[in-house]
Amino acid sequence: MTKQMIKDALLELLAHTPYEKVTVSALCRQAEITRATFYLHYDNTESVLSELLDDALRLTELADRPQAPWTSELLEKPEAAAAPADLDAMLPACQRAASNPKYRVLFLDESLSRHILQKLADFQRPRRVPQIMKRYHVSEWEAEQLFVYMLHGNFALNRSLGWVQSDEWYRAQALIQRLVAPCGF
Repeated sequence: MTKQMIKDALLELLAHTPYEKVTVSALCRQAEITRATFYLHYDNTESVLSELLDDALRLTELADRPQAPWTSELLEKPEAAAAPADLDAMLPACQRAASNPKYRVLFLDESLSRHILQKLADFQRPRRVPQIMKRYHVSEWEAEQLFVYMLHGNFALNRSLGWVQSDEWYRAQALIQRLVAPCGF
């Protein structure tokens, strides 16, 4: 319960304070705990952030949800991508996490981009690199390069669109899918 209070306090602070200005003292005040209590659970603000990002990314697992139909129908009729019901199953992990109101503040703080991208890479690399190798018929090194490109590109696109799943965002996703579809992805 105390760890959750500390993580919630960090989220509350990030609503009005850039991450690099958040201190242990500020976290303790916000969570209404002592520094000793904080240090029983965490070493520093970075460890709180790391666990908070892990929590956000765990929510992105959609293994039990059906995959959206990014098929030739969607590619031939990109206007159909305005907001298909299952489209959220195809959201990049960063967008799925940012779509959760609780964690959205993490994605709005540009100083956290490096932390988020590293967590996303660590989280998705084991699954995505083999998928890329299989779909594109490339070596592991080549798949790793494509993975980094796709991760950073999706993140940059989402950030440029304010992490909002608007009609413009869905159109951009359809465009990306049209571009990569001939490659089998």
